[in-house]
Amino acid sequence: MITTILAFVIVLGITITIHEFGHFAMAKLLKIRVLVFSLGFGPKLLGFTRGGTEYRISPFPIGGYVKMAGEAYDGEREGSPDEFLSHPKWHRFLVAVSGPFMNIVLAILIFAFSYLEGVYVPRYPKEPAIVGPVTANSIAKKAGLQTGDRIVSVNGNQVSTWKDMEIALGTAHRDALNMEVFRNNQVVRIHFDAPDGNDIEPSALGFKFSLPKALVSSVDRNSPAAKAGLKAGDEIISVSGPNRSSAGYDQILNVISESKGIPLTFKIRRPEVEPPRDQIWESSAHQRGRIMDLSITPIEEKGRVIVGFVPDYPADLQKFGVIGAVEQSVQQCLDLSVWTFRIIGRIIKGSASVQTLSGPIEIARISGDAARAARQTGSARIFFEFLGLVSLQLGVFNLLPIPILDGGVIALLLIEGLIRRDISLHLKEKIVQVGFVFLILLMGFVVFNDLSKIIDLNRIFR
Repeated sequence: MITTILAFVIVLGITITIHEFGHFAMAKLLKIRVLVFSLGFGPKLLGFTRGGTEYRISPFPIGGYVKMAGEAYDGEREGSPDEFLSHPKWHRFLVAVSGPFMNIVLAILIFAFSYLEGVYVPRYPKEPAIVGPVTANSIAKKAGLQTGDRIVSVNGNQVSTWKDMEIALGTAHRDALNMEVFRNNQVVRIHFDAPDGNDIEPSALGFKFSLPKALVSSVDRNSPAAKAGLKAGDEIISVSGPNRSSAGYDQILNVISESKGIPLTFKIRRPEVEPPRDQIWESSAHQRGRIMDLSITPIEEKGRVIVGFVPDYPADLQKFGVIGAVEQSVQQCLDLSVWTFRIIGRIIKGSASVQTLSGPIEIARISGDAARAARQTGSARIFFEFLGLVSLQLGVFNLLPIPILDGGVIALLLIEGLIRRDISLHLKEKIVQVGFVFLILLMGFVVFNDLSKIIDLNRIFR
């Protein structure tokens, strides 16, 4: 609990302080009078005044705030030229956007250092597009796709690697999805029904890439696998059930997907000493481990039959120079930002679950997990990468056109620029009040959502 609280304070403290520093620095640069710059919230503990600004340290260290002269629509204004609302719109735009900008810059720097140090790049995207496990009752299963098929074309586009196949799927028309696969020395043509949602990807169709063996990377908390004692680093040798036994990653997942509610016996090998991450696939440590049996019963979750483990996959350490690291980092931030907006769009349309939203409780839990993982591995990289992710999400979220957020200020400024006149202060006050209520309701919802992930609320309110 102490680790979780400290990690949460550090993550939010750094990301929010960096955000507010962006507003502060831009306001100072544009000669806008800054009344208060506080590290932390609440009453002042320590502080001093310099250059007309009071610098404070406050007791609640989960962020900070900047108070500028004349920034509130409903506040007292003197009409002084150094007040926020007295400055031109493009000045106010720069001040509003500088907070999210600093969060995004922090994320880029953190990810760039990771690329400089080296990142593990999975091998499967460069390998032939050989189909691995196919989920029972999935679109792929109903279409006739089989484990071991090698995909050679998608809608007439030739593919040779798994990455080629993913790109071809992503650009394919939903209502005309056809594949050609090589099976038993002959080409087989397969037609797929359109998947739910907007994206066409292997997981939506119900198949995955093939792996040479089933190594466990992580185990989901409170899952059947975790309750049975499966641990990260274990190798699943075989799975057997009533009148059936299978070995190998592909067949193991096929058996799991077809065994909802049926107890299965997992034969695993647990290494005596876990090998380093870059040697796990080549190491002989698993061959020297002890063999044991675990009984695990698959469950259905979000339409998939699972036991709750994430497989490890072969990956190679790849390092980048300074320019390459920055380029990769910027691209990663762009990809994550686009994905965030796509998820928000899906939630609004109702095609994605609101369970994907996380609030302060979930951030605190993951912060604690990241801190403990960093301590166990002896590397702070995991924690800092999570810090970068939170900083990026904070920057992106603040750009949403929600009144009271930076994005709301930016949206109002853009509207005023388009209509070539200022919106009345009275209307702006009402917009801010509506935005404040919406934000309170949203915060209440995400907190309730966080609690539902760790507490069985249905049992409590029955």
